[in-house]
Amino acid sequence: MLQLKINPGTIRFRAVILLGLFVLIIGCAQTVDYTYLQQFNKNKYPQADAIIVNDSTHIDLQENGKYVSQHYKLVKILTMKGKAQFSEVSVGYFTKYDTVIVEKANVINADGSVIEVEPESIKDVKIPAFGKFFLPSVRMKKITFPEVKEGSSIEYCIKDIVSNPPKDDDFNSIQLFENDNPILNKVYEIKTSMELDWIVENKPKLVKDVVQDEGKKKLYKWKVTDVPAYRKEPLMPPPQNVLAKLVVSSVSSWPEWSRWCYQLCQDKIKTTPEMDTLVDSLLVDKKTRIDSIKSLYYWVSQNIRYVGTKMSGKKGGYEPFPAAETFKKKYGVCRDKAALLAALYKQAGFDAYVVLINPMLDIKADIPHVSEFNHAITAIKNRDGSYLYIDGTAENTSELLLTIEQDKAVLIATPQGEEILYTPKLPAESSKFSIIAQGEIDKENKLQEKLVMKTTGLMGMAFRQILTKIPAEQSKMIFNKMITGMCNQAKLDTFYHTDPENLDKPLELTFKISAEDFGLKLDKEFSFKFPLSTSGGATVSSTMGAGQNPFANDERVYPLNLYSTMQTEINETIRIPQNYQIKNLPESIVRGSENFFVESRYSAKNSSIQHKMVTSFEDYIFLPEEYKKMKEIMDKLSQLGEQEIILEQKGEKQ
Repeated sequence: MLQLKINPGTIRFRAVILLGLFVLIIGCAQTVDYTYLQQFNKNKYPQADAIIVNDSTHIDLQENGKYVSQHYKLVKILTMKGKAQFSEVSVGYFTKYDTVIVEKANVINADGSVIEVEPESIKDVKIPAFGKFFLPSVRMKKITFPEVKEGSSIEYCIKDIVSNPPKDDDFNSIQLFENDNPILNKVYEIKTSMELDWIVENKPKLVKDVVQDEGKKKLYKWKVTDVPAYRKEPLMPPPQNVLAKLVVSSVSSWPEWSRWCYQLCQDKIKTTPEMDTLVDSLLVDKKTRIDSIKSLYYWVSQNIRYVGTKMSGKKGGYEPFPAAETFKKKYGVCRDKAALLAALYKQAGFDAYVVLINPMLDIKADIPHVSEFNHAITAIKNRDGSYLYIDGTAENTSELLLTIEQDKAVLIATPQGEEILYTPKLPAESSKFSIIAQGEIDKENKLQEKLVMKTTGLMGMAFRQILTKIPAEQSKMIFNKMITGMCNQAKLDTFYHTDPENLDKPLELTFKISAEDFGLKLDKEFSFKFPLSTSGGATVSSTMGAGQNPFANDERVYPLNLYSTMQTEINETIRIPQNYQIKNLPESIVRGSENFFVESRYSAKNSSIQHKMVTSFEDYIFLPEEYKKMKEIMDKLSQLGEQEIILEQKGEKQ
């Protein structure tokens, strides 16, 4: 028997650990005395909504890549939030790959009595349509636990039979060892004759590992005990990027995965005479290489809908439909659009390939695996051997690749096989939000101002989406809310814009706003704040934080993740009434570091006051120590945003 070393601080959990393993080993069918669960309560865990008492997975993995997994989980519910989180459990599966069986599901009352979940409360259902996708072959087992209360526990045991692995004769997987609830015990083990390579990323010391020979097989085991819950933070990276994560694979190299992907795609990347005619027509009068590339990209992004209703072939999660079929249907998921775009590029004479990527996750090169790739794009090989990346799913943008896809791991499917590569990092100007504003305050204290807004990158895509996908009246309400958010005294009189569907030109929006009784007149002085500076640092937050203030926390445990490099620039000029002169202007600030820069500068010329505000982020991930410096600067910017411009009537100055 394998002897596990247990830290003295976790001895009190020994019985719990052994009990969980015992339940798992005997097939989740043994009657157990659950009164020991009473010791896990709100007094002992005041910050927790639930406690993961046991989370155990055992996998019997065959050499052909097929396997049977048994997963047992026992959770103690402490609050109503915990009840909402665990009173229903869903386990997804793909019918082309595996079958899921619920072997056991119970509710354990506070007194230790057990309520068995009835068969009618365990359903096999289609995964609901999400966004543009409805995939009948992707299903889930849905367990509804009855009579769950604070103080109850839920447990279940699920068998997953994988009879058709995505890649024959191989295995790869990831597993997180932290949760937003405390974990008392978690064990993940694989018994196999395969040679496995593995690594624990982010927090390697947290996870203990044991590898033991068992005849012709090895037992690989990873475990944690008494792991506190992680606390979610605004705009933190995805959990997989910062929490303890196990990556396991039997595949020895990235080129092997690359060749496998290529074999799935090579027969699908072919054109028909009709497609050849389209390519010829789209390339007429295109004088440069990039013009030709953009012409085909625009056609696919705008004419092939990004939707999915089924998955193709034996390797449906990775294998695209034939390009000719996607061209005929005029819709497809990411891999279908990527294969179609590659086929069109090849017909146009470009060396093009399908590429795997994940726009959110930080996939490291240590262990070759495809478990974390969830998106497909296209790549064209340049003459110098580098690659140009194109995302055919990126509708309503002139950029070939979304800015959130910068600096991300990619696996290019080529016949010779490629090592893992990374998309280029982009300068802040690639995703820019800029406003040039000209306004005037008349003698009656009425403000009239014209704002010309230009956007590129992620912001440009968002505004094009609003203008093309949302009814005019609704989009006007959105813009009116945006204007009043910048200046609560102002109202939107009118706005107009350039053609959002013309991707060859930057999107430009023009707003005309006005405000009656603008500012504050007191005796012979008149004070006001610039409309676009009243929110100070919040102006920056609104453009980068998707409604969240990135600098709300005093300090952070996890990095700040802005998803993209970006820049905002506001140049605002206000002409003041002729009978006034300037008495006081707000302070200016110019601060920054290597990857972060802020400027807020006021100046005056004749009867006009100018304000320039720039924030530039040359990186999108900022570590906690960097965040502290940034927050100090952004807080200072917000304070300066509260300072007023003070005018006085001419002839009154002593």
